[in-house]
Amino acid sequence: MLIRVEHCTAYSYSEPMLASIQYVRMTPHFGRTQAVEGWKLSCPGALTEAWTDQYGNLCHTLTVAQPVTELKIKVSGLVRTRETNGVVGFAPSELPSGLYLRETPYTVSSAPIRAYTARFKAKAEQDPIQALHDIMLAIGEDVEYRTGETHVHTTGAEALEQRSGVCQDHAHIFCAVCRTLGIPARYVSGYLANGSGHEGHAASHAWAEGFVEHLGWVSFDPTNRASADESYIRTAIGLDYAEAGPVRGIRSGGGVETMTVSVAFPSQQQQQTQ
Repeated sequence: MLIRVEHCTAYSYSEPMLASIQYVRMTPHFGRTQAVEGWKLSCPGALTEAWTDQYGNLCHTLTVAQPVTELKIKVSGLVRTRETNGVVGFAPSELPSGLYLRETPYTVSSAPIRAYTARFKAKAEQDPIQALHDIMLAIGEDVEYRTGETHVHTTGAEALEQRSGVCQDHAHIFCAVCRTLGIPARYVSGYLANGSGHEGHAASHAWAEGFVEHLGWVSFDPTNRASADESYIRTAIGLDYAEAGPVRGIRSGGGVETMTVSVAFPSQQQQQTQ
């Protein structure tokens, strides 16, 4: 599938923001599931050339050194995706899978997470790939997708306890459960294009990947209760949102910050990929 993306993240401030430094992870990379045919990142301020972080993500550093009351970060481009039945596989330069067993503040193995995980323990020992599917489906069923009830600092454990959240929360719960079971899991950010049965959650998106022996990394999207298909574009991976979120940084001044995000897929074509 050939997907065109137009994405704008706009920040407005109640008083002038004096300066900021942001890490921007909004550039897809080439891989087994996709090929980038053109991509442009534009924003005010000084933007570095693309650099690669420890996870292999393509990153830019944005520096704004003068007072502003609004900041817009825009990306647009074309990505050709490939159907792999959710299997991302291995990459030669990847970090060891065991790194993705690390607990983070977003994926802490709290008492509720451990209690929730217990139901999957026997299956994980017998059939890990089936256990991962079961975990994905259970989270999608048990944690209702509802906007406005969580925020960017909500942990997976908190979302599980309140039984509601958004895609970011679903991915954090999945990673926390998998790591509690001893299965490496990582957070993925990117895009989900309209169509292919995902209309309810199509836009900037987050999901997860679990590591399976002999297959490598396999994608799981609890929000849509499906593995990633050719309507997904991967932009960044990490242990959690803090490491794979689209924009992350610090600022001086600005007062109250308001963020709005718009994502459009002006056209997309179903094409046979080789």
